[in-house]
Amino acid sequence: MVHLLSAVKLKPSVSTATFAETIRQLSASLEQQQLLSITGPIGKRFPHPIMDTDEADLDTFFVMSFESRAQLEEAVARMTGSEDLSAETHRQLWGQLDSYRFTCWED
Repeated sequence: MVHLLSAVKLKPSVSTATFAETIRQLSASLEQQQLLSITGPIGKRFPHPIMDTDEADLDTFFVMSFESRAQLEEAVARMTGSEDLSAETHRQLWGQLDSYRFTCWED
């Protein structure tokens, strides 16, 4: 599987509930198209003095998991290069972010 960790900071005008609903909509759309396996829960940062060494000002996290690199690439293509619901929801999501960092890994 391929996993995408999204670490973000929301714009001050965006509520956590609004962001969570947008993530739910995007995930449902991608899952319906068989372009996403699962999206984990949205979590808030726990600033542990020893275990949290990232200095970035990001406070909201979630993981999306894909069956393969091919599934990930197709999801990216749909979200960035088309006019379907996934692309529109993805644009809404981008508009909610103040800053972000993404990390992918494969297991």
